[in-house]
Amino acid sequence: MLLFFSFSSLILVVNSKCTRDKPRKEGFLRSTCIPGFYEGSCLLILEKQSLHDAIETCKYDYGGRLATAPTKDAIQIWIRTIYFNTKYTFDDETRFWIGYGKNDQNVLGFIYEKPNEVMENYIGKSMWNRVFGEPEKSAPIQWENGADKSLLENSICPNHGVVFNHKTAKFDVKHFVERHYSLCETPRWAKLQCDREWHLVPQLRMCLKVHKEAVNFVQAHSTCNSEGSFIATAQNRNELDMLRNIIVPYNLPDEIGGGIKGFWFGLKSFGEVTFSMDGTKPIFGAAANPQDTLCATAANENFCLNGEPCEVRTPGLVTPCYRTPNPGLQYNPLPYMCQKFADSSNFNNI
Repeated sequence: MLLFFSFSSLILVVNSKCTRDKPRKEGFLRSTCIPGFYEGSCLLILEKQSLHDAIETCKYDYGGRLATAPTKDAIQIWIRTIYFNTKYTFDDETRFWIGYGKNDQNVLGFIYEKPNEVMENYIGKSMWNRVFGEPEKSAPIQWENGADKSLLENSICPNHGVVFNHKTAKFDVKHFVERHYSLCETPRWAKLQCDREWHLVPQLRMCLKVHKEAVNFVQAHSTCNSEGSFIATAQNRNELDMLRNIIVPYNLPDEIGGGIKGFWFGLKSFGEVTFSMDGTKPIFGAAANPQDTLCATAANENFCLNGEPCEVRTPGLVTPCYRTPNPGLQYNPLPYMCQKFADSSNFNNI
């Protein structure tokens, strides 16, 4: 028994040693950016950590990148933001990781991360390029005496990075394991908020929380209900891909059957009638016998039922919601996601 609709498959994420095993939280912003903002971006000061951790914290927790300086004015804004901060105390020895290194042509310069599909759709490609796009010419920088620029490399996991001295407005090269504050640049349009452990999907204005433990559908429903949410569901192919993008990077081992990994999906069927856990009329359908009550599972990627090449790939299966005495009905406990609306009440015109 299967979900009727078929969709294109999702490429699984392969994590490098510098990539956390959790998805990026697009548009996730927990603090206002005044006075550290310009051209529609926010400049956040992150706590002391290694270069790799700074890169990942800025990227995954705030949907941004380590700060760049497309103009000389930007460097002055860095200094002003550091000066007016009230959270940390900085002395003459304080340094800040920033986004500088070697590009694809092995040329030194500020590192400009191009928008991924999610953020580009969220704030608009033209706006992203205006704020975060690569300028024709980067601001010139001054190096500290003894800064060894030859140590910098073109790598996702660089052994050395660049730090900024807010007292002298000069730059230096440091080993990645050194712990420094960092300057994180992220869009000002990140108004939606999710609680910790919840991932924001801005297009849906939804927060999703991954529950890695494998349970039956009833237990999953009870947990989500206690958290003021419901089992995550999708109305179309794009939304299903968004759900997969949240849970697949966790690389959970549980199978919906036949070696196919997956998770509980917020649909339940009573015979031929399918209900959606979010209360909406589902576009997906699930086939069941008239006397059966079954629950839907979504596969991590679309698949052919019998493992043979096929024209129509299946996005998931319907299975018993919990263990039953019937040996002919296969049941597997599964992980799941809870879903609820994102909160925008704390942010006004950031």
